[in-house]
Amino acid sequence: MSRYTAVVVTTIVQVCTAFAALAIPSTAPVMIHQFGSGAPGVGTFVSITYAAAAVASVAAGGLVPQLGPIRLCQISLLACATGLAMVGGGTPVWLILGAIGVGIGYGPVTPASSYLLAATTSPKNRRFVFSLKQTGVPAGAALAGAVMPVAMLFMGWRAAVWLVAACYVCIALAMDPARRLLDGQIGLSDHRRFQVLAALTAVFASADLRRLGITAFVLGGAQMCASTFIVSYLHASCGMSLIHAGFLLTVTNVAGVLFRLIWGAAVDRGIGSSKLLAFLAILTGVATFSMAAPEMMSRTLSAFGTCVVLGAAAIGWNGVLLAEIPQVVPQAEVSIATSGCLFFSFAGVVALPALFGAVEQANGGYAASWMLIGVMALLLGVALLVANHAASRRRSVDAQ
Repeated sequence: MSRYTAVVVTTIVQVCTAFAALAIPSTAPVMIHQFGSGAPGVGTFVSITYAAAAVASVAAGGLVPQLGPIRLCQISLLACATGLAMVGGGTPVWLILGAIGVGIGYGPVTPASSYLLAATTSPKNRRFVFSLKQTGVPAGAALAGAVMPVAMLFMGWRAAVWLVAACYVCIALAMDPARRLLDGQIGLSDHRRFQVLAALTAVFASADLRRLGITAFVLGGAQMCASTFIVSYLHASCGMSLIHAGFLLTVTNVAGVLFRLIWGAAVDRGIGSSKLLAFLAILTGVATFSMAAPEMMSRTLSAFGTCVVLGAAAIGWNGVLLAEIPQVVPQAEVSIATSGCLFFSFAGVVALPALFGAVEQANGGYAASWMLIGVMALLLGVALLVANHAASRRRSVDAQ
């Protein structure tokens, strides 16, 4: 029973924090201009949010065994609630502080949930369980896009964000029975030393974690580029209506949700995770190169197929990578190692969309930007294949 409770609770928290991260961007066309001329744009808001999340994820690694994963998830929900409430202050300063608050809440959730799920799930279905939990990210993003504009229309943007904040407080309080069950079951550490850099040190000290960290950087950045630029690219360069382009973004996210489950189940049934991550990196490269051809993307069937492939690869990778971390480190180090890999993922989320936008501005079009992401993904895929082949050869030599 505790295993199912852990999956349900961590998935709910993942949905809530992803919803919080996208709640403001999903209403930005109406909301941001009400903050005045000094307000940061939606891109800046997202960058601040994920930069704060990167720092929070690194700090969270050492806190999980001390506070407990569910207690840290409760704190994360309260931080998101505080951030959303601050946005309701209605000034540029409050908007920036709100982005920081939401980021602080978003960052610790995956290290906490990974630590808990690694302790409560069987290795034979661990990848599927991790992938199931990670479907909460695109699900939360989709809910934010569907719910927030409607809520803002009926009650105004301030009331909408304050209502979400109040709901998060209630959810955090309602999680207390689960906290007593799960945190008490896995036990907590009495070690009180707080080392912020321990997560990064762990990644740099391990070849396996370095490989996963680099993969998270490239694929995390590619995922954010897809989520951020698909609609504007299809509308501006391919002549699609905003409704049509928005539908294809939904297709991309739905494909990501479905294939997170498919890839997780595939690894649990014997497909090597390293080979699968290499395949997904190459598939991401192929899909982004296809995105760089506006003539092809102007055709509905081609655009639909490309978005499905892009979602399956650039969004579907997450659970496989996170489930691989407990396979290469001891249980006591899962939260630290996950925090370190997540830092690289968040770094990619911040850096690659900024690079994508800068290249687009410099070239006056999106093709070069998509091709740049494609080259990075293809190089990653080839590097992972080479590393996997070298590791297989070492194992063969050791076995002789």
